[in-house]
Amino acid sequence: MPDTLAVLAGRIATLERLVRDLSRASRLANSSIENGAITVYDDGGDLRGSIGLQPDGTLAVAAVNGPPPPAPGAPTITSVLGGVAVVWDGSFAGGAQAPADFAYVEVHSSTEPDFPDQGSLFSALYSAQGGTMTVPAGTPVWVRLVCVSTSGVASDPSPAAGPAGPTPVVAQAVLDGIISELALADDAVTRAKIAAGAVGKVEIADGSITTPKLVVGELNGDRLAVGSMAANVLVTASLTATQIKALSLTGDLMAVNTLTADKFATGTITAASGVISSLDASKIITGTFDASKAAIKNLDASAINAGTINVDRLSVGLQGQVGQKFYDFGDQASKWSESGPGSMTTAAVTDAQSGGNVMRCVGHIAAGYRPDVKIPFDPGVTYRVSARVRQTVANSTPGTNQKFYAGVAGLAADGVTWVNVTGANSTSSQFFVAANAQDLTAGTGWVTYTGYIKGTSATPGSGIRPNANAPGQLHANVRYITPIVFVNHTGGSGTAEIDMVAIEVVEMGALTASNVVAGAIDGLVITGATVQTAKTGARLALSGNRFFATDSTGKVLAEIVPDDGSGRSAYFTYDTRLGLNYYAGLTAGDVRFGISGQTDPQEEAGALYSYLGGGLYELLLRSGSDLGNSAAEINLYSETGPIAADSEIVLRADKITAPGRLTAGNMAFGSVTITPSAIDTPTSFTVSGLHVAGTTFRAYLTANTTVPGTTVAGVGATNVSATGVTVWLTRANTAPTTVFWMVVGS
Repeated sequence: MPDTLAVLAGRIATLERLVRDLSRASRLANSSIENGAITVYDDGGDLRGSIGLQPDGTLAVAAVNGPPPPAPGAPTITSVLGGVAVVWDGSFAGGAQAPADFAYVEVHSSTEPDFPDQGSLFSALYSAQGGTMTVPAGTPVWVRLVCVSTSGVASDPSPAAGPAGPTPVVAQAVLDGIISELALADDAVTRAKIAAGAVGKVEIADGSITTPKLVVGELNGDRLAVGSMAANVLVTASLTATQIKALSLTGDLMAVNTLTADKFATGTITAASGVISSLDASKIITGTFDASKAAIKNLDASAINAGTINVDRLSVGLQGQVGQKFYDFGDQASKWSESGPGSMTTAAVTDAQSGGNVMRCVGHIAAGYRPDVKIPFDPGVTYRVSARVRQTVANSTPGTNQKFYAGVAGLAADGVTWVNVTGANSTSSQFFVAANAQDLTAGTGWVTYTGYIKGTSATPGSGIRPNANAPGQLHANVRYITPIVFVNHTGGSGTAEIDMVAIEVVEMGALTASNVVAGAIDGLVITGATVQTAKTGARLALSGNRFFATDSTGKVLAEIVPDDGSGRSAYFTYDTRLGLNYYAGLTAGDVRFGISGQTDPQEEAGALYSYLGGGLYELLLRSGSDLGNSAAEINLYSETGPIAADSEIVLRADKITAPGRLTAGNMAFGSVTITPSAIDTPTSFTVSGLHVAGTTFRAYLTANTTVPGTTVAGVGATNVSATGVTVWLTRANTAPTTVFWMVVGS
């Protein structure tokens, strides 16, 4: 039978080795991420990313120091109204695939093919499948693309496409003639605009010119083509050459509506003729210029002075179409009205992100709005309101009076009465959904503020609305909207520059990566969706209440769940060996091991940590077992107090085996050789220098002899203590005898 103490010592040594091996196991498999992140390094030791809590407080998988992505394929551009349409088909140079860390593709435009100063960054495409966008332009431009990874690393630029310019504002339908008599304002056609001989007798209806319409002596012969007036058209002696003076027959001398477009033969008045040279928007009555007025055939864009047709000169319906996207690039500061002491002027800059001009606001700008822009508000669609601004000069007291507001102002059905959040006729307390009392700091660069509006309410709220899924509402009395800003509010003396103000209708269809602006999801809750790093193959995914990793076949390798079935959050990893799906689960205080479908919580192996109260802690190491079988367990208990020597290890097993040596602080053992001083005379040897733990001590002795009870009459012990023992030997002769001893404390 093996020595009990030796077996016990071997078993404890094995347990020590197992605990040591457990401590050397993969820390990730037995760890949680506590208020931090897992960092990922490449084989060169460079940081490539992190999984977990980021420096800004968000939980994310963040990539850094990634390789440059491949250059995108060349875009294609076509002319559209107000700019060029840019199309990228999702290809990359050399047939390269989209990088796994794809973030977006920047769209740059330039009026030069070599893109000095890198051109102008307009926007970006956020889908690796490609996309289309319109780049505003007034002159022909070149366009090229740059891919940016999630690490923020930019690729080489794509080949440039272009040049292409905007489609002319006036289409062929205008040239074919869409201005009729109703499209011309009263008195719009003056004598100076009618070429000599252009109006003949065929163009003047019989009986259409009577003497009350002519000033005596004001119609000269050089205004009439030869043979254009027949005798049967004139009242006898009512019109003679002497009655008409040169250049005296002008529009202000004609009664309203007496000279209309239907009085002119089709094609007789054309832009090419030079007769019409000053037809601007102020001469066209709102709503009168439409396709049905086809009397004028040759009016093209070259005959319309730049900037002469404004939104307020269009019909309400056409204004609404333009209002689908209002965009002010900062080059029309003169069209803004405001009531503060400051000034708003257009200034050319080289670092504007939209165009080459900004609207420079010096001092306090109060309720700056566009009187010429009244966009019919449709409560059934979503509007995005954006403004890009920077503070270039601080106020006299830096950090004060530099608040910025941006949004829309509401107008009633009459297009004149203001409607704010309370329904009052005031430009204050308007709908500042993009920026509401945002503090600007000089020198920090461009900041873009974006907000959303949709629908109306009798009691709408106020404040910013940066989430398209939770847009702000306007007051129920609002029928039109116009952009509105406050700058250096209140009473500031600094300078701010506005690069862009936009109001645009956005389609709220399926939410894709290209529809999400960078940084727009911040502290918001997204539910009912699956978020994953890839559609197929090995990936990380967040679905329902699970965050999990799968291999390329879809098998789950690891997962984080808020409830493991016992009311505790847990992290599990899985591994298939010999056809069994092993798992390891980490919960607060516990590490558990088992086999999916084979072990229940009562059969799992693991290390379970608990506080039992009264200063006592327990660590339970458990082997695991089949249902109904007993498991081996080790309970480790702490001391219950600073000076209490009561820490304890409890072993539970059907059999304990210790193949190695067993040592314990409450045991000491050894041997001594005693030579009796005389025959049958007890002789002693004192063992000292021991350090046996315990309060009560016992000694165990045996003589190394083949003649016990005869020649060796006996052995004994006295003075047993923590520090030593006295060993006695009695022998029938004086032969030296070895005595084995052991002192045990309890």
